[in-house]
Amino acid sequence: MQTLFAIGLGLLVVSAPPLILMARELIVGASVERRYSVDPLLVWSKGMAHNSVRATIGGHTVVLTDDQGRRPEEPRDFSDPRDEGQISILVDGSTVTAPVRTKIRLNRRDADRYWGYVKLMRLKDREGPDRLVVAQNLGHGQYQTTSVFGDGAVVEDKFAYGDWCSPPVRTMLIREVVSVPIGYCSGVMQVWPSVFYPVLYPWFSGALGGGITAVAAGAWLRRRARQMTSA
Repeated sequence: MQTLFAIGLGLLVVSAPPLILMARELIVGASVERRYSVDPLLVWSKGMAHNSVRATIGGHTVVLTDDQGRRPEEPRDFSDPRDEGQISILVDGSTVTAPVRTKIRLNRRDADRYWGYVKLMRLKDREGPDRLVVAQNLGHGQYQTTSVFGDGAVVEDKFAYGDWCSPPVRTMLIREVVSVPIGYCSGVMQVWPSVFYPVLYPWFSGALGGGITAVAAGAWLRRRARQMTSA
């Protein structure tokens, strides 16, 4: 019985780390999504939805702009040329942060022009004021969010890759400017599922370990109880 208990306990020990991380992801994600939601600010053009480069809040206008000229629209041009340029955030016509140099899709006029690097959205807060947020991938593992509130206040938040768990709402804001899927505090639930992970490990191994440990512990307790009774 001691061997059985050791086997069950060993399975629990090796299965515990990912199970704990998964539980944390579920708890943190539910907490964030209970308070916040994101409005992607979609606009419709020619029967298709596109992300916007302009939005207003409390009478203040936020605009994304860059130093690359707009090319004339060609109805049958499906090419996607890109070039580096500087993207600026304007609030009521004034630049509020240092321009960021990044890739620009020259043939796009909506926010997809900055796809993967800059994203404008509205963050709805059920416990506080809503805000417009510009999320930016600064490169070299650095990210920044610029929040504009209805009273005109501007708040910047710069952080490194892996630091988006504190506070976890950062994850909700930068997901579309990160090149890989990210969780609220870890990537344990972002991998492509297979029979081995997470079915066999850690779900099945954890359940099996818990069951074996419980059975072995129960048998040991019953034996102890019989010994104490007979004594």
